[in-house]
Amino acid sequence: MDRLCLVLSFAWIVACEPSAPCERYVDYMCDCHDGETGIVCSELEATYLGAEADVQDECAVLLDEQQQEDNSNDTTCGTF
Repeated sequence: MDRLCLVLSFAWIVACEPSAPCERYVDYMCDCHDGETGIVCSELEATYLGAEADVQDECAVLLDEQQQEDNSNDTTCGTF
């Protein structure tokens, strides 16, 4: 029974966390920068959600760069 609870808990955590870099990037941008100049959530979702592997690498870089910029500007957006 303990093993089943552990497996179900892990599955729930995995299902709730965005796993692909593009999902994390879109979530971050939509939560922290939606409505800013040039940031349109629906366009980000259309472009990046379900993206191929090579685009996932690009999203990881974009997210890292945006988080670094936000940190240097003392912008707080939570943890992603």
